[in-house]
Amino acid sequence: MVELARRFEQALREGTLLVRHGGDEFVLLIATHADSTAAEERVGRQINAICANIAFSNMTFSPGCSIGVARYPEHGTTLDELLRAADVAMYEAKKERNTLRFFRTDLEEQYLYRVRIEQHLRGAETRGEIFLVYQPQVDQHGRMYGVEALVRWQSPVLGSVPPDAFIPIAEHSGLITTLGYHIIDRALADIAGLQQQTGKTFNLSINVSARQLMENGFIDQLLERIDSSLLGFEQICIEVTENLLIEDIEQIHHILTRAKDAGVRMSLDDFGTGYSSLSTLRSLPFHEVKIDKSFVDHVTDDKTALAMVQNIIAIGQNYGMTVLAEGVETEEQLQCLITCGCDHFQGYLFARPLTLDDLRACIARESLSPTQ
Repeated sequence: MVELARRFEQALREGTLLVRHGGDEFVLLIATHADSTAAEERVGRQINAICANIAFSNMTFSPGCSIGVARYPEHGTTLDELLRAADVAMYEAKKERNTLRFFRTDLEEQYLYRVRIEQHLRGAETRGEIFLVYQPQVDQHGRMYGVEALVRWQSPVLGSVPPDAFIPIAEHSGLITTLGYHIIDRALADIAGLQQQTGKTFNLSINVSARQLMENGFIDQLLERIDSSLLGFEQICIEVTENLLIEDIEQIHHILTRAKDAGVRMSLDDFGTGYSSLSTLRSLPFHEVKIDKSFVDHVTDDKTALAMVQNIIAIGQNYGMTVLAEGVETEEQLQCLITCGCDHFQGYLFARPLTLDDLRACIARESLSPTQ
């Protein structure tokens, strides 16, 4: 932060006010006149250049920089109003990383909705608002070999809030730690109890937030929780998203190796939608890759989607991994995926996400025939 502040002071023109706003945030006050947009974008480019190649302790860093811009008097006439507007715009910029975003009134509506989600999410798991559903995973013969635990939130105030709305907010606010452990404990208890009742043994896949996976001590906590359950380590599959691989490859390798050595399986979710290289994938101990639904949706009518699916399956086979296609909804998609060599499947064609009671009934049927 000291080096960044020094660089800012050297590079920015006279008359610009620079203030460290706490943590890793800085506030710049600049005066623009005729073409304010061009001037603001120019300053944004300067800031990104300032953040490049910072030397420290024999190492070089290039920290990312997300910039939110608010204008006086359009977006506020007081300092507090302008800071809030800039913060809202910065939050939007962080979604894409290393970008510059200008404040818009519709962003404030989104911001206020996020604030409400965060407020009501606090303690939601202790109030019984957070629950799990389970979606079966099947082989080429329609036999269920596992389930994926999927979190749901039914708020008495906000109604049904989708995971892609509240999980990123839980990560950003730090609520993901408590929520994540609640999901893991609930899933382990549910499936262990169900297997005792039915006498059937099958796998359990649990999604783990990128932020929680990287927390100190998480892998130890995870293994302790599995060990305390009635499930075997080999029955557990931890799913992580592909964008996690660009965070810290050395730490990720250590965490995944610890899990693998204990017998836990690792799955790479949404493969093909992120930025990981084949060399990165080869170096990490994954057992499974999941083909994203966006490719499966068009596998029968789009040559590009079909080629992508074929490539993912070939990569998985070359690296000794099983391949699971998610979002399978039609018989035509299923047959195409089987022809391509896909191993496992998940989607509405077989079953929607089920409550624990519905899953028990599903298991009693022994196999999952396509529902459409």
